[in-house]
Amino acid sequence: MAPRKYQMDKRGAALEETRRRIVEATLALHSEKGMFDTSWKDIAQRADVSVTTVYKHFPSLDELVPACGALIMAITDPPAIEDAPRIVGDAPAVEDRLRSLISALFDFYERAEPYLEIGAKERLLPAVQAWEAGMQATRDGLSREALRPVEPDERTVQAVSALLAFPVYRSLQRHDISREQAGEVMHEMLLGWLR
Repeated sequence: MAPRKYQMDKRGAALEETRRRIVEATLALHSEKGMFDTSWKDIAQRADVSVTTVYKHFPSLDELVPACGALIMAITDPPAIEDAPRIVGDAPAVEDRLRSLISALFDFYERAEPYLEIGAKERLLPAVQAWEAGMQATRDGLSREALRPVEPDERTVQAVSALLAFPVYRSLQRHDISREQAGEVMHEMLLGWLR
């Protein structure tokens, strides 16, 4: 029986390696071409496997997109609600807490930028919608925690969360505002609005 187990372990490792190559190739192609402009043939060529192998591992985007999302999470290490104590710390002043939150989110956006540009068609995919909802819930939770000293109402939390979303960050970047300047502008704007 031992040789059989060894063969199965070796086969399992080969399957995992193939799956990894397919996901990495897909993620690169999605960043370059977009999800809907990437064909299974493109993925197969980039991963150096057959189209049949790609379909065997991922019959549709519904299986492939979550696998890419998991890889993006591993690569970019997004902030999580559980990270709130580390991100905003125990500073009593909302000014300091907001500065820390802005820095953490903007650092993440800088790391994840190639993967966060999502087109309108891609936003229709359930996996993308679920991921975006999760990111919004995380921003909401982190914003609520950063604002906690002033006991914010839900409208305030939602507004801060929306202003700290990736599209706002990306818009500032496209207007040639550096990451540091964008952080300062956002910090001053939010504090001015909260006062």
